Amino acid sequence: MGIVTSKEIYERCLNENWAVGGFIGYDMEIMQAAAEAAIKEKAPIMIQASCRVIDYAGVEFLRRMADAVVEKYGVDLILHLDHGDTVERCKLCIDHGFTSVMLDCINDSFEENVRKTKEVAEYAHSRGAVMEGEICHPVEGPKLYETDVEEAVLYAELTGCDSLSVCCGNAHDMNPDYPKTLDVEKIKEIHRVLPHMPLVLHATSIFQEDFVSRANQYGACMKQPLNFSKEELQSSYPYGVCKINSALDIKILYTTAIREYMIKNPQNMDPRKYLSYAKNEIAQYIKYKHREIFRDSERM
Repeated sequence: MGIVTSKEIYERCLNENWAVGGFIGYDMEIMQAAAEAAIKEKAPIMIQASCRVIDYAGVEFLRRMADAVVEKYGVDLILHLDHGDTVERCKLCIDHGFTSVMLDCINDSFEENVRKTKEVAEYAHSRGAVMEGEICHPVEGPKLYETDVEEAVLYAELTGCDSLSVCCGNAHDMNPDYPKTLDVEKIKEIHRVLPHMPLVLHATSIFQEDFVSRANQYGACMKQPLNFSKEELQSSYPYGVCKINSALDIKILYTTAIREYMIKNPQNMDPRKYLSYAKNEIAQYIKYKHREIFRDSERM
């Protein structure tokens, strides 16, 4: 048992009817919730940290908390850097024991994206880690970004990345008033030309009405987004999609649960109480996502 790469689990789910859930890990409570939920569901454990999480908690603390999860629960855990902002940040995380990194070059030219990603991929491979690349380009209109099939093939060949994040109607920060449609046909086409490449989807949080209503009851002021359905998302799994990120929904639910507890228990000033409540809410939600969204329960 230990901190492992995503390679083996991706090989298992490639072309299957399930995907691995990658959950953002802000702190001890969310890491424990993710681990406990995965153990209950017999699902893989992938903890992700964005650059802002690393700035907040510190790369050393995140790695040591991951080690503590492995030791306490006797499990394998994938520790992943999500949306790395620089080559140096990716290398720092690898040096501190992250087994998977992603470099976000969304604002760079294709050539610069390839150069940076190739450098990180080679560094990762020399140290037993893996690299998630991302290829998409800006498009006019509410879709914001889109992956080109031919570009994806060339990018994968030139960079040597181990998995590939694609944008097929699932861009970050899309207008909630715009009907969000997952382009499964585009995903199929990418998979047809890259049949052995694990694909990754970001920005796929599917907010049910009760989720948004609960958050708004405690001050979120969210709009109900016009997202694609879980059935659309799941229809992409047999076509190379191996990992689905879960970050925004975790952040919203965590804050909602803390606010809810504090409003209902204003006299209780013990952080352990409201953090424990939020941790349990996150664990229940992650169990639901393993079973009903990712279908990766009973895979470990």
